[in-house]
Amino acid sequence: NVLKPHYKDRIKLILSDTDSFIYAVHTEDSYADLFKMKDFMDLSGYDEKTVLGKFYSPTNKKVPGKFSDEKPNEIIKEVVALKPKMYSLKTQTLSCKRSNENHHTCSQSCFEGHSATAKGVSRAAKKRISHSDFLSVLTNRDSATCVNRSIRSYGRTLYSIEVK
Repeated sequence: NVLKPHYKDRIKLILSDTDSFIYAVHTEDSYADLFKMKDFMDLSGYDEKTVLGKFYSPTNKKVPGKFSDEKPNEIIKEVVALKPKMYSLKTQTLSCKRSNENHHTCSQSCFEGHSATAKGVSRAAKKRISHSDFLSVLTNRDSATCVNRSIRSYGRTLYSIEVK
């Protein structure tokens, strides 16, 4: 009742997860649009030191039922959604996380981000899965496998287990 009446046919739901939605919105400035709808928004996540800081507002901080930006310090550039709980986000970060380090010169890679959600895949395996892996599965119908190794205890005996 908020976004669809405002954007009409210029908005499309890309994916929904347990407590979040990702929309594709065709507009001149989506952040300015959201700021105009701030009665429905929690805009407290924006860092005032970034270019999106001008949209910061503490008014609806942590208020249940308000929309919030899940990536307030990143801009989502590409989404690959394969199935429920299996998607990848390619992002552009708004500030370099290493800029405070001595002798660090920021490069384009400092501002590239990626996050993946893959239910049933271990955290260690998720770190090795790239956005291009998701894209390959989507476009080429490839399959991706990963070997997980762990140590388990059964009846006070330790076993090394390998699962594909």
